[in-house]
Amino acid sequence: MVIDLGVDISSEKFIQAAKEKNANLVGLSALLTTTMLSMKDVVGAVEKEGLKGKVKVIIGGAPVTQDYADDIGADGYAADAASAADKAKELLKS
Repeated sequence: MVIDLGVDISSEKFIQAAKEKNANLVGLSALLTTTMLSMKDVVGAVEKEGLKGKVKVIIGGAPVTQDYADDIGADGYAADAASAADKAKELLKS
């Protein structure tokens, strides 16, 4: 099941939704470099809430790179929707 939370969502709302829906994956996309900072906040919130390992975080979007995913501690990176689906399947197997 995929739940679209919309745009400009706080890290707190991502955590709340992940807990309520018992999510095992959170996907984040950025279209502007200014929104990439929020990705770091969500990854940090997942860790702070003790969900690291239980909830995987995958990121992507035009300005996002594998290096940035590594830097912020995301579990995965995908350059496009098709590879994001493949990466999600891979992460959920581990």
